[in-house]
Amino acid sequence: MKVVYSTRSIENRIISTTTILCIAYAIVRYNVAGNVPWKDVPVFVLNKGISLASLVLLIGSLSLGPLCNLGVRISESILHARKSMGIIGFVYVLIHLLMSMSILNPGYFPKFFASDHTLSLQGSIIVMAGILGFTLAGIHHFGFKEGVKRAYPIIVAAKSKKIVVCTMFFFGAHVFFMGFKGWLGIDQWHGGLPPISLLSFTLFFMGFMVNLLGRR
Repeated sequence: MKVVYSTRSIENRIISTTTILCIAYAIVRYNVAGNVPWKDVPVFVLNKGISLASLVLLIGSLSLGPLCNLGVRISESILHARKSMGIIGFVYVLIHLLMSMSILNPGYFPKFFASDHTLSLQGSIIVMAGILGFTLAGIHHFGFKEGVKRAYPIIVAAKSKKIVVCTMFFFGAHVFFMGFKGWLGIDQWHGGLPPISLLSFTLFFMGFMVNLLGRR
């Protein structure tokens, strides 16, 4: 007997599965295989899992349409899930931002700070790229509300290919400067598991190329 899933069911399955897998990966890498204390699960480690889930959902939301334009066959039910993926992805970015700001100090993020406890150049780039990516993603999300295009014509420009690609670029810069120095030290990966920043950048790069080539 063939089982038919409703569109809403598929959306929920995509979002819940993505969230669970990303958070589980963060816990396994940093707490089980790594040496991060279990007390840091509620904010520091959970923040890493949420950040990965946000990127998976946002990149997926932005890339499914361009993939179709490139000739990849995707079911209508999955295409219909793009909006929900984008909304939850944006909410996760907001949660990631709030969590990061709550623990933004040299104890948790030493690479962000100089010896005088001010932001280092790397830290400044990471913070600025994240803020710009979040802002453009918010404008893109806001543009889908009914009547917004008529009330705010500039939103049409904000949803263009150039702006979408720029949004993805800023997210890519954010994760690149976050951890590129540790990507090549494979022998130092906790349990042989790649850093979340490397997984995020790989996902960004694939989505970036798909949107660059397939978005109209």
